[in-house]
Amino acid sequence: MNSNPESCVNEPQSGIEDEENSNAFVSESQQLVPSPDQKKLSSMVIGDGGFEAMMKERSRLRKEKEEHSLAQVTIQLTAAERALTMETQRRIQSTHAIQKSCTQKIQEMEQNFERILNERSLRMEERLVNVQQKVEELTVRFEEEKDTVPKDMEARGTELKEILE
Repeated sequence: MNSNPESCVNEPQSGIEDEENSNAFVSESQQLVPSPDQKKLSSMVIGDGGFEAMMKERSRLRKEKEEHSLAQVTIQLTAAERALTMETQRRIQSTHAIQKSCTQKIQEMEQNFERILNERSLRMEERLVNVQQKVEELTVRFEEEKDTVPKDMEARGTELKEILE
């Protein structure tokens, strides 16, 4: 063995180390000639930064697309809110109009009912007055005939007695 430390490194000391060193040389030689896939992967990872630039560009485009989509959704939401507000106002106005119309019809019906009730009350009062007049007339006639009927009956009875005798 050499006493030179550099010579120890370069020379194998046993058979096992020879195999390892020969495998290391084989591996190094295989690495010296990379496969096409390794080249592609190496160029993508270590390469000129094209992969990173491509990823940044895709990220930027995706972000722009998402921002555009968000802006469209915001616009649609605003339009929907505006439409909802308009529909709410329309329905409120419609409800007020219906309420006003119903109140007016109820008042008209109440007035019509009062008119009909007054007309019927007047007719009933007229009938009542007519009935009272007839009752008074009949009462007066009854009072008149109360005295005259018995006298007429007596006179008639006397006449009939005279005729029979």
